[in-house]
Amino acid sequence: MAQDYILRLIEQIALMLAELSRLKASERPARISALALRETGLPLDFVKHSSPEIILQLLESGGGTQHARAILLAELLLQDADLNEAAGKNREATISRAQAQALLAHSIDKLSPEEQLVYRPRLEALTADLTRVARQS
Repeated sequence: MAQDYILRLIEQIALMLAELSRLKASERPARISALALRETGLPLDFVKHSSPEIILQLLESGGGTQHARAILLAELLLQDADLNEAAGKNREATISRAQAQALLAHSIDKLSPEEQLVYRPRLEALTADLTRVARQS
């Protein structure tokens, strides 16, 4: 049962990442926002301008899917950060990365061991990157 859930989650993330690759190639931030709303129930602009605590509270409404939705949202925020950085919007990119880091940090221990192998290094790299940016400011 748990293994089926993990496989469905992995498949859902793979499909979303494939769609994100297509969106990123065409640089369509509005479509990334629509994808965030569809997959997590939260508009991306709202997420970028809300505290991590509020976001996590809203994600709780999904019950057992809170952590999966948090990871999906973190992935979308990282894609948004890449688009903003490419457009020279470094402040917006940093906000998106900080939100993604908070969501990953909150959810990492709730993930399966296999998922943690993927997301722990990403979380560590993201934390180091944000620390470096903070020191430069």
